[in-house]
Amino acid sequence: MPESVLADPLARGSFDGVTATAERPSLAFTSRIGQGVNTGQAWDLAAGAPLGPPIPDFPADRAEWAFGLPAGSPTVAWTHRDRLHVHDLCTGRELTLDAHPDLLGLTVHHGRGAVVAVFGPANDAEVAVWDAGTGERLRDFRLWLGHHTAVGRGLLHATPATGALAGLAGDAAVTLLDLERGEEISAVPPGCATLTPSPDGLVLLCPSPEGLGVHGLDGDRLATLSVPAPCGHVAAALVGGHLLVAAALQDAPGTVFAWNAAAPEPSHRIDLPAPANDLALAPDGTLLAATDTALYAARLGT
Repeated sequence: MPESVLADPLARGSFDGVTATAERPSLAFTSRIGQGVNTGQAWDLAAGAPLGPPIPDFPADRAEWAFGLPAGSPTVAWTHRDRLHVHDLCTGRELTLDAHPDLLGLTVHHGRGAVVAVFGPANDAEVAVWDAGTGERLRDFRLWLGHHTAVGRGLLHATPATGALAGLAGDAAVTLLDLERGEEISAVPPGCATLTPSPDGLVLLCPSPEGLGVHGLDGDRLATLSVPAPCGHVAAALVGGHLLVAAALQDAPGTVFAWNAAAPEPSHRIDLPAPANDLALAPDGTLLAATDTALYAARLGT
């Protein structure tokens, strides 16, 4: 029987997106709806408090913003009115570029923090990489995704753990890209929702009706986590040498189960007061849930 864990509100309000750093320090970033205008906000999870002022005019679409530690400094990138903004939360420095891509991510390019952007259409997609501090264009290349497909639902990354690797999550497949070499390196079956570090290296989390699959980058299934029902939002993190995974049920998104991926059965159950719009797991074991009533946090042990 999974241990029941309480989730406490970190902040009241309507939150539509949340993500966390893949490595310490444990920081998070959220998008929030407020009085007709979305804002972005960084969070220090150790302090349980906002980190810096909110960013106004922040996009609601999760594909239009990215957060991580691409070169050791917390960085957020977002699009607004045909401009791409890249903000270093430590220095306060902000870079602005003339671009409005379909998808955004963060990467490490030969040791430099960088932002990666994907532009459609799918039959002739363009991938561009810029230095996150200077705006220098580091790489661009074309990508063929096939006819009758969309450019993708999201760009999977967990910087700096993913290095120069990113996953383009589409309906037909997840396309793995080496952003330094400027090429596709493999494609794995569709449905993968999360790219995360693990004790076995980088893995993909892929929900299916049969279970929550843990896959290597070659597509081979490494483990299957038992699910009581089909899952929707999925989050994962490497915590204390263990891969922790959390998933909200598709038909009951206020119910979240969590696993230590070394065992197939869920270890924790979290019942949220409202359906989860998005989930994130931080490297200190903090589970975050963005809902229409609050940003909730729960601590999961290993």
